[in-house]
Amino acid sequence: MALGDATGIRYSNSILSVMLFILLLMLGRIVCPIFAKVDKVWKIKAYIFSTLISTALHIGAEYEFYDGVDFAKPSLYINTICLAVAMAPFVAYLWRKPRGLNVIERDENEMDKATGKTSEPKSFRSSTLFNFFYIWAIIFLFWMPVFFALYPGAFVYDATEEYVEVISRQFTMHHPLLHVLALGGIVHLFEYIGAGANLGIAVYVLLQMLVMSAALSFVVRSLQMWGVTKRYAFITVLFFSIFPLFPLYAVCTAKDGLFTVFLLVSIVSMGNIIRSTDAEKEPVSTTSMSDMVIFLVSSTLMMMLRNNGLYAYTATALIIVIVFIVDRRHRSASSNRITARLLILMALSIVLLLGSTRILKLATGATDGEHQEMLTVPIQQLARTYTYSPEAFTPDEEALLKAFIPEDYLTTYSPRISDVLKSGFDNQYYESHRALFYKLWLTIGARRPITYLNAHLGTSYGYVYPDALNNVYKGNTMNTFTYTDSSYFGFETEPPGTRESMLPALEFLIEKLSLDLFQQKCPVLSMLFAPGFVFWVFFFVLVGYVDRKNLPMMLLVLMTFATVLLGPTTLVRYVLILWYITPLYPIWIKEAERK
Repeated sequence: MALGDATGIRYSNSILSVMLFILLLMLGRIVCPIFAKVDKVWKIKAYIFSTLISTALHIGAEYEFYDGVDFAKPSLYINTICLAVAMAPFVAYLWRKPRGLNVIERDENEMDKATGKTSEPKSFRSSTLFNFFYIWAIIFLFWMPVFFALYPGAFVYDATEEYVEVISRQFTMHHPLLHVLALGGIVHLFEYIGAGANLGIAVYVLLQMLVMSAALSFVVRSLQMWGVTKRYAFITVLFFSIFPLFPLYAVCTAKDGLFTVFLLVSIVSMGNIIRSTDAEKEPVSTTSMSDMVIFLVSSTLMMMLRNNGLYAYTATALIIVIVFIVDRRHRSASSNRITARLLILMALSIVLLLGSTRILKLATGATDGEHQEMLTVPIQQLARTYTYSPEAFTPDEEALLKAFIPEDYLTTYSPRISDVLKSGFDNQYYESHRALFYKLWLTIGARRPITYLNAHLGTSYGYVYPDALNNVYKGNTMNTFTYTDSSYFGFETEPPGTRESMLPALEFLIEKLSLDLFQQKCPVLSMLFAPGFVFWVFFFVLVGYVDRKNLPMMLLVLMTFATVLLGPTTLVRYVLILWYITPLYPIWIKEAERK
């Protein structure tokens, strides 16, 4: 987009804008009469959705250019309202016109005329290609060129720290112990036997690729059991195989790839339980028993790999409990039994998590005295206020702030990332002065609420603003390069590994995608890689096609996204689930239409 009014979206003055305006007028003649006849509830939903996305667009655009938003400008609100009003008819129209998504082959309760029994989808019965092991092999083999290009793998982000924990035998709870032991343990084992760190990294990456491709194969097979067409199953396999984010994070040693596939399996197995459990006939069917085991294991592993998984999972369970209590009299006995069973399984998953984590902590002697991850938002808010409005602090308050965060770290404040800043947080002082920290945070926040809001937007706006450029590490020097225009993917192989690419041409392409603007500046294509765009696609489906049967799955995705908004920065790896969940959208849409 071209530069324009600083208070809103940057509109171009090119002839393309004129053509777009004419096209919208023509479409408006079709859409507006339909919108006038839409039910009042749908109009309200359309206006709410449009207002939210318009707000994200205007605030995001200003923050992108100025590292802050001037909320005192009337034009900001006028532009936001105008765009929302203009968008609402189109949003309502799109909700009413998703026809042509021929993804489900039969109704869930379709009866076989000859036997009188519920029939399986034709694609599930007759396809020899799409069984679990074939799909697993196809996805894994499609990922192999990326593995060879980045051999022994993208050993980045927290990988070196986790490896050091293992070789030093000094474990902490800062990183998930399960991942630390698996990653660091395998790499160190191969070093110990004299095979070298590179082979250890390669073995770990290959094992991770096997797990992730198996999880995606399970997802495709589950979708077939839900009744999708053979064509849609093929498209889903192709999507998982070749869309760049899937192979890139399969060969990346960060925990996010494994976390995401276990989250996805939890969501899909939740759907399997809801669909396969027939409480009126059998207490537990064979199919639902296997799905319950998969759900328990995947949910527990997901929460063990990232703390926000526990928070999202717990929040989802609490919302389901509230809905269950309020709505139980209006639901069938079978539906209530299924919901109760699901809640029991979720509670068991949390118990398994707490028990497993406790065992690992005792076995490794891991220390647990860090609080900065939970306090990312307050730390960032206090630092921004100190940087831009130091007069908001009295001398005593300034001294107290520096007791929690030394001045050397306060001066490192960056609007889009808090990693360096929060690393200087004094955890010991905080543990003995918690009340003083929260009192300081609330006092300063009451004096500078807009500064606090801007501080939080800096580390989260990229998740809802489609045009945000992912360059949060700009200026940071790594082992072989310095981040400049893009921080889209951690491209490097850090020590103790070294890059030995077997496909340098593909490695060069991945480097462009990771460290240059490349796809982030390509019209239309950039949206497929933008967290802000894929979030609004998910939210569009959630608001327009929420269905009681699919609500728990949607909630788990939404709660996971909500926890990420409280994180230290905006990175693609934190919201991978928004891409992995995409194949479920057409199914959710079609099932909601049948109601």
